[in-house]
Amino acid sequence: MATLKDVAKLAGVSYNTVSLVINNVNKVAPETKEKVLRAIKELNYKPNKIAKALVSGRADSIAFISTRFSSVVGMNILREIEEGVYLAGLLEKYDLIPFSTRGDIKLKEQIIDSIISSRKADVIIMLGMKLSDEYLKKIREKKISLILIDEYIEGVHSVKSDNFNGAYNAAMHLLNQGRKKLVYLGEKQMPEKGLSIYEKVNGFKKAISDFDREIKVSYFSVENNFINDGYTAGRNIINEVKDVDAIFCAAGDNTAIGVMKAVKEAGIKIPDDIAIIGYDDVPVASAISPALTTVKQPFEKIGNEAFAIALEEIQGKIKQVKNLVFETEFIKRESA
Repeated sequence: MATLKDVAKLAGVSYNTVSLVINNVNKVAPETKEKVLRAIKELNYKPNKIAKALVSGRADSIAFISTRFSSVVGMNILREIEEGVYLAGLLEKYDLIPFSTRGDIKLKEQIIDSIISSRKADVIIMLGMKLSDEYLKKIREKKISLILIDEYIEGVHSVKSDNFNGAYNAAMHLLNQGRKKLVYLGEKQMPEKGLSIYEKVNGFKKAISDFDREIKVSYFSVENNFINDGYTAGRNIINEVKDVDAIFCAAGDNTAIGVMKAVKEAGIKIPDDIAIIGYDDVPVASAISPALTTVKQPFEKIGNEAFAIALEEIQGKIKQVKNLVFETEFIKRESA
């Protein structure tokens, strides 16, 4: 594998001159630059991106940090950002580097420290996690741009869904159907979870308080939003809440699908006996039976806008902090 010194030797220039050409510094005569570029092509030399970033202060990379890529939100947002890079024709120029913290705060901090120390990225996009003042300061000192999804810090770019109204509308749909004994199934509140957990439960509670009728509500939670978690929660709800007639699965469609499985196994009819509403609108939501009524998150808009802000930051075109909020959409199907 060719080295920078090999390029310098073939081009008949110094090591530093080759470095200036690679980092596009306008201090090299055109004819000298042409010799270096010919040598790079002839030797098929590939610059070390980390070394180049440390010299130039630019990595031409976007870091995407999520608690879990297996989550519905994580998968969908990452896919849309990746699609944005591809559609912009920038796959060869910009790298998209994903990192998973698995909800571990120390691992998150190690990842950020690694990005900062090696200048692995020009932009960090963080999904659904909090950031301490210490690490916000570290990122800003290194002039690395930051974009938050499903979180908010004053003076930092953010993109999110209006989850308060999403949950409010779901609850109101159940109440307007005459449901009187509701269960709210959300994600367990943990230090690393984003704003959506709190916005959803607050939106749900606001609908209950706005409705002029006495309603009984029970609250359950899951640590992860997989089908098995929903199935276990569904069995617990059936065993613990007598005569429940509606379940809002704010933790997501996967948990709703698990709940539906538990409800069916118990011989309870959906939606006649229990209405079930999910959240996110995953593709399988419309394919199961009964088709799942849910709240659609605008993953495409969130991913596209997060990438657009990242690209503007890399290109130095950003003029002001952007805080974008997109409306959710209530999708009426058969389960409620």
